[in-house]
Amino acid sequence: MNLPIPEQEKLKEVENFATSKVRTRASEIDESSSFPVDLIKEMGEIGVFSTYIPKEYGGLGFSLGTLMESIRIISRECASTALIPDVTVSLFGEPVLKYGTESLKKKYLSRISMGTIGALAITEPAAGSDAAAIKTTATKKGERYVLNGGKTFITNGGEAEFFLASAVTAPEKKHHGITLFALDKEMSGLSVGKEFRKLGIRGTSTTEVLMDNVEVGEEQIVGNLNEGFRIEMDTLNVGRIGIASQAIGISEGAIMDIISYDRKFNGHLKENAMFKLADMINQLHSSVTKYNESISLVEAGKDTTLLSSLSKLQAGDSAVKITSDAVGILGHHSMTSEYPTERRYREAKITQIYEGTNEIQRVIVAREIMKLGAPSF
Repeated sequence: MNLPIPEQEKLKEVENFATSKVRTRASEIDESSSFPVDLIKEMGEIGVFSTYIPKEYGGLGFSLGTLMESIRIISRECASTALIPDVTVSLFGEPVLKYGTESLKKKYLSRISMGTIGALAITEPAAGSDAAAIKTTATKKGERYVLNGGKTFITNGGEAEFFLASAVTAPEKKHHGITLFALDKEMSGLSVGKEFRKLGIRGTSTTEVLMDNVEVGEEQIVGNLNEGFRIEMDTLNVGRIGIASQAIGISEGAIMDIISYDRKFNGHLKENAMFKLADMINQLHSSVTKYNESISLVEAGKDTTLLSSLSKLQAGDSAVKITSDAVGILGHHSMTSEYPTERRYREAKITQIYEGTNEIQRVIVAREIMKLGAPSF
């Protein structure tokens, strides 16, 4: 990725932070399922949260590519730590930046720049991959809306200061009757429900978010009334690139574990392991290629639906395969604290699931190709 020199220098700073600070904390964060408060604070200080935020809102005004590369670098050491700014910026900050009023931009983007955490709250118990099936409602009451319902599996839920939540405002219009609202944690009637224990990314808080007569003004609507579903889909296109960046970072970390193992034992890898390593590199290269292409499309202002889904699909599936093979190559070493490979294996699995399962990505890819009439790349 060809980035301007100031952005390259920022990535060097992020890499130094990742290798010197995140690496030493990753295992402890995973084992104790502890939210990395100190690392979040430092990421705010070095500009991870502000990277993609425009200068007029207190950010650095760098490219999407620099944000995604920051997530990729941190994910090599700890996917939990990387996920927190990724969700905040790409799933809350991005839609506010693109669709929010000037008032909402000033209210929230400046806080994100300082490292304040946000979340996207659209998943419900009966509405996961089908975001149009939500039951949360927003009923008009004069010039205000009253929200009632519950969200689940919300990343950053326990730590977020603000949420972007979807609600049905015109049920007769089905998915064309959904609106997005920016909600503050301290709003009356908004509460965080149970927190989920997880297979991986244990350093993040994944919770329910409950709304009981949460009253908000029209000024908290992001985009236009009943435009929420379209904005969600557009937001997830960028969000899926973020998942690809996590998956690629996890894969790179697993490959580095193998290299470290081989060097420690003076070329101990057998020929069959070398074959597996070659396949890992091939899968990783394909993931990075699609990831770079999808970023280029976003930055060019083009439709990235197909490439974003391909990128998440390729990178997520590859991350699970790469980390699984890495565990096999390292054998019993991978099951000890000597190598973080088994943690990477657990971290990789979520990249096939959230922000649209990889089964859903296959449906999207097939539909997009049918629209195009040919696999033109």
